[in-house]
Amino acid sequence: MSLTCLVIEDDQRVQAHVVTVLGSNFDEITTIVTASTLTEAKEQIERSAPDLVISDINLHNDEVFTLFKTFDTIPFKIIFITSYSKYAVEAFKFSALDFLEKPFEDEALIASVTNAISSINLEQYNQQLAAFFYNFNTLQKNKKLVLKNLEAVHIVAINDILYLKSDNNYTEVHTKDQRTIVVSKPLKQYDDQLKGYSFFRSHQSYLVNLNYAKTFHKIDSVLELSSGQQIAVAGSKTQALLHKLGEIG
Repeated sequence: MSLTCLVIEDDQRVQAHVVTVLGSNFDEITTIVTASTLTEAKEQIERSAPDLVISDINLHNDEVFTLFKTFDTIPFKIIFITSYSKYAVEAFKFSALDFLEKPFEDEALIASVTNAISSINLEQYNQQLAAFFYNFNTLQKNKKLVLKNLEAVHIVAINDILYLKSDNNYTEVHTKDQRTIVVSKPLKQYDDQLKGYSFFRSHQSYLVNLNYAKTFHKIDSVLELSSGQQIAVAGSKTQALLHKLGEIG
């Protein structure tokens, strides 16, 4: 396999270091080209047809998204570099895209490039990029969550998720259109991601979207959803649940 990589970075020190790490660790990357501006990046993409792009988000006063959004479909994998806001990091995580936060270690760069090389599926990747651009828009309150398993890449609006259920190291995602999507990630990861979006960890095994809460049956410690599902509530979670429901009301 012979690959071409484009490094888009306006900090010359960082650019040179990324090139050095790539050259020292990836024999399959036989051509490395660089760009410091959007104009240079566009020219290099047209000239070199890269398989992989490692790109800073901010180039001087421009955002690199301006360039990438001109493509109907992105014909290469991208690893983003960001010293941007917490909001951008959240958008990357929701969209399951590889990114590096400055300053980053060589090991993190190597791991991201290794992952990108081993999983070049451009159709699925463009779905993830579309979700990222949607999530990055600060006006969008209904984020989209990318859920990947062996069968497919699923893009689900978080407002369409009823609840998530733990199954050992797997998580079942139950949606209002009656889909069940199983992903090989622990429930805790989604608990951390969805805390600020009306989701509540009612039980060790359940993370529930309180926007669908209908009735809390105190005697049985069960939360009934408007869709009919019965969600277990741990005794230790009762007061916190009542408080959350009061906030929504």
